[in-house]
Amino acid sequence: MPYSAAQGMADFLWPRGLYAYWKSSCLKSFSDGAIDTLVDFYSRTPSPHTVVVVEHDGDGALNRVPADATAFGHRQWPYNFVVTTQWADPADSEKNVRWTRELWEAMGPYRAEAAYINYQGEITEDAVRTSFGDKYERLAALKEKYDPGNFFCMNQNIKPSQLRAAAS
Repeated sequence: MPYSAAQGMADFLWPRGLYAYWKSSCLKSFSDGAIDTLVDFYSRTPSPHTVVVVEHDGDGALNRVPADATAFGHRQWPYNFVVTTQWADPADSEKNVRWTRELWEAMGPYRAEAAYINYQGEITEDAVRTSFGDKYERLAALKEKYDPGNFFCMNQNIKPSQLRAAAS
């Protein structure tokens, strides 16, 4: 199967043209409390287009790679969850964003201070730092060396140190 076909297999879950708000984090564990919280909130989602995904990433190939071998961080957390809240009517924006943020807060006891970079809904410097964790400074040094002008900036960007200092 071509990679592009595999990437599009779940497109029906996220149809084009909807408003969206995402939140994501690694989970310390997938405990009964976390499950109960997700089930409770999902039973009250304001939109039928909302999707909650829990991925089990631990105890497999992900953990066989040395922690310092790649930029991907947080291999120590066994689960990742992402809430992709979507809705069709702009008048429903406030209640959908509020629901997502309330779920996010309720999941606080189960969340790790870690996130997968590609699932970040709001791309801020703090979100990028959370995604890369203790690897952030090493990546910033590489960015400073190989892209000091920040040419490659149309992504979840790590700014070179000179640009971070200027923004402070």
